[in-house]
Amino acid sequence: MRYRVFVVDSSRRVICAAKLDCIDEQAARCRAEQMHGEDDVELWEGDRLVAVFRGATSNKNRSDRSS
Repeated sequence: MRYRVFVVDSSRRVICAAKLDCIDEQAARCRAEQMHGEDDVELWEGDRLVAVFRGATSNKNRSDRSS
C-alpha cells in the first residue's frame, strides 16, 4: 500500500515529504513514528489522514499555551 509522510513545522508548513510503500497500515504507522523528533509527522493514505505523531516542538508549544 502507498502512503505519504509529511514532516510539518509549528505553523503546519511542510518541511519535507516522503512516499512509503508498506505492507499494511500498521507497518506505515511504525515507519512514520520513527521519523518524528522535533517536528510533527503526518501519515496519509491518499486523502485520508491516518495518524499524527507529535514532535517535541509541538508538545513544548502546547505546554507554553497552557501556562
